[in-house]
Amino acid sequence: MARFLLSLVSILFCSTLLQAQAWQPFGVRQFGFIFNVPPGFVLTQRSDQGAQFRGENDALLTVWGTRLGKHSFRAEIEHRMVEDEKDGWKLTYRRVMPRWASFSGIKDEQIRYVRAIAVCNDRAALFTINYSSDEKIQYDPVVVRMVRSLRAEGC
Repeated sequence: MARFLLSLVSILFCSTLLQAQAWQPFGVRQFGFIFNVPPGFVLTQRSDQGAQFRGENDALLTVWGTRLGKHSFRAEIEHRMVEDEKDGWKLTYRRVMPRWASFSGIKDEQIRYVRAIAVCNDRAALFTINYSSDEKIQYDPVVVRMVRSLRAEGC
């Protein structure tokens, strides 16, 4: 029995390491950011500003960079929150700091989480992930890891 448990722990540990290695880096040099795409998400669209990925059960991940222009980082994020509310998202969490922001909401049994960081003076990098509210527990650690992975690079 002890050997069986030891084998099981070894298998679980190895599969965890493989999953950790399956995260793929993605970045857009002209916007000065890098981001890690979770395992199981497949690239479906790419542009000069960013990309879109699909996951299981129609989870949708979009990551992109934007120029702020005359607007401040705070103004950009507040504008995006207003637009999401106009689109029917009920925002349940908002946090806007000088160099980063996060907000999330619910709409039609879907959760949306948005993370943004200020990079390279007049630019920002953002990701948005939409997934089923039934998958909240599974996605919580994924979102935490994505938040930690979004960072400025090459400015």
